[in-house]
Amino acid sequence: MIHFRDLAATDADIAALTAFYQDHYADEFPDPDERESLANMIEYLRLREQGWYGRNNYHIILASMNGVTVGCSVIDYFAGTNVGMIEFLMVVPAVRNTGVGRAILAETERVLNSDATAETGTPLAHLFAEINDPFVPTGTPDNLDPADRAVIWDRWGFHGLDVPYAQPALSETQEPVTNLLLICKTFGRPCTPQTVRSAVADYLRWAMRVEDPERCPEFQALAAHLATLASVGTFSLSRYVGRPIPHARPLTAPTDPDWAATMELYRTTFGITEYGIPESEFIREYPVPLHFWTLRRTPASAVAGLVTFFTLTTAGFGGYGLFTGDLRGVGALRPMIAQVELRMLADRPSTRGWYIEVTPKTDQAPLRAVGFIELPVRYSVPSPNGDELPATLMYKWIGRHYSPTLPTESEVGAAVREIREVVYGFHSGKRFFEAAEESVPDR
Repeated sequence: MIHFRDLAATDADIAALTAFYQDHYADEFPDPDERESLANMIEYLRLREQGWYGRNNYHIILASMNGVTVGCSVIDYFAGTNVGMIEFLMVVPAVRNTGVGRAILAETERVLNSDATAETGTPLAHLFAEINDPFVPTGTPDNLDPADRAVIWDRWGFHGLDVPYAQPALSETQEPVTNLLLICKTFGRPCTPQTVRSAVADYLRWAMRVEDPERCPEFQALAAHLATLASVGTFSLSRYVGRPIPHARPLTAPTDPDWAATMELYRTTFGITEYGIPESEFIREYPVPLHFWTLRRTPASAVAGLVTFFTLTTAGFGGYGLFTGDLRGVGALRPMIAQVELRMLADRPSTRGWYIEVTPKTDQAPLRAVGFIELPVRYSVPSPNGDELPATLMYKWIGRHYSPTLPTESEVGAAVREIREVVYGFHSGKRFFEAAEESVPDR
């Protein structure tokens, strides 16, 4: 049985908090810019005891089993908007995947609902939290795969909020944290732009001690974006990281049991066109790995699609992509792109975006809808017989971007040269694209 302890500013509770902080807390925040100090946490407990929070509240909840701490939740309640904010929720590695995290969340919600009922006479309206964005890697290794973490919070009922979010620096010696997603669980009412604005302002003021959030650059950027919205978009955290569909599996050799079915899909769709390549190209060695995936609706389904791509030194590069059968009409494109981008980041964490070549007959609308931008260049691709075929060069930034800029002409040029050399095997100084008027600038 799990025992929960809502800490107070007593010697015994401060000792328990100190032990937890030293044994577990610091390890859960490998990025020092995300880590609250023990001194501050103790001070917040003392301020609560003195009534500093007024109608708001602050809680540190320790969870234990048989006298051993197994997790913790650090939370805030803001009466003005009747919302809660989870600053931190963790489960010690030894008891993960046993339901402890869900139990801590349930206790967290119970405590916040108690605060809400006491102050407003109504249940809690919304519960916010921050998680690391899987598509914004940092130089500090995460203690848990960010994509797996996103799926966990999705299962707990949270959605991503489609807004730009950054956490201001926790102290003068720390830096702002710019690799976060703001997520939310709602309880029967919509989360409006004003709700998000007010909740984050309260969070900065009461939890981070930002005296005037309106003067905080990170808050100003969020507020400016919210001012343009009639409603706040949300997204599934699981789909954001490419789960559960499509199910992708790498193909490594013609001996793979899926090779024949996958090549038949390729042959039927691309092999009979001038933009197709010899099937031998899928098994030749490249200077960087060729990722060749077969796609299914579920692990037990028949092969219904394929995707090929490279992670180059200059950028990612997408080759062929195809959905058929039960992968059509189920929204599989965005999750597939998420899986491709996560693989590119695993290959090369510095990858910022990727290029694709689009044939004249391809409908670009679905590609634009998921973030691809047509580059203003005249572009061509080589055919197996040596001809240059017209194509559109498109680019997508990895992950979400709210004010995307185009890559510069020199960046495009470097990427195209690498595509020509690595993918097509050309080693020539000739340019295979020309910038159109008022095209990609060099910054």
